[in-house]
Amino acid sequence: MGSSSKGKRKVTASTGIRALFKGGCDTSQPTIKTCLQSKEKWTNTDVAIAFWFYDACIPINAVNSPFFQKVIDQIASMGNGYKCPSYYSLRVNLLRNAKRDVKLVVDSFRSTWAETGCTIMGDGWKDTRQRLLINFLIYCPKGISLIKSVDASDIVTSAENLCNLFAEIVEMVGSNNVVHLVTDNASNYKAAGSLLSERYPNICWSPCAAHCINLILKDIGEMNDVKAIVSLASTVTVFYLQS
Repeated sequence: MGSSSKGKRKVTASTGIRALFKGGCDTSQPTIKTCLQSKEKWTNTDVAIAFWFYDACIPINAVNSPFFQKVIDQIASMGNGYKCPSYYSLRVNLLRNAKRDVKLVVDSFRSTWAETGCTIMGDGWKDTRQRLLINFLIYCPKGISLIKSVDASDIVTSAENLCNLFAEIVEMVGSNNVVHLVTDNASNYKAAGSLLSERYPNICWSPCAAHCINLILKDIGEMNDVKAIVSLASTVTVFYLQS
């Protein structure tokens, strides 16, 4: 017993299992995730994403897209060595597949239009070339879908032509499925809405509430007292943006 005890090596804190742990009272080991996701790696990844945004001139608010974090999670799940889709895949194969998937979603909405009825919403706006474009969206309890975008620069001044355009959209959706039409509150849209209601008695026209509120706020902003405050606030804003 004595000789065998002499041959045993004394286990100390520096040579035993404790040597694998951190010193002091903290005996916890870093996890694999912590080792792989060091602060430096995390920062480098953030910088790489940021430079991609800046180089491609991607709007920063793109990070608010519900798909952004899903993309990051999906890439992370692929592990090391994943190669992104090619230029050709993005503009041909993947785009074709995405179009097919969107069509399936829209078709699922379309199947409820006859049952619940739907609203056609005409959203007018001007592009950088000052063309007046109208996006036609269909609202139903299941969701909203864009069905057509039209360059209305040549017809917007005519209520009759606008009415014909609205009627074309109504026929695309199905006249029996449409119960409501919403457009801007401009006089030409208002006249076109009245003409459409005469042509389709089951369709009611109403102005866009948001557009009406914008017009109200614009008129309020032209009041002398309010105009002075707005001018002062604008000056303060410009000062902070330029400082």
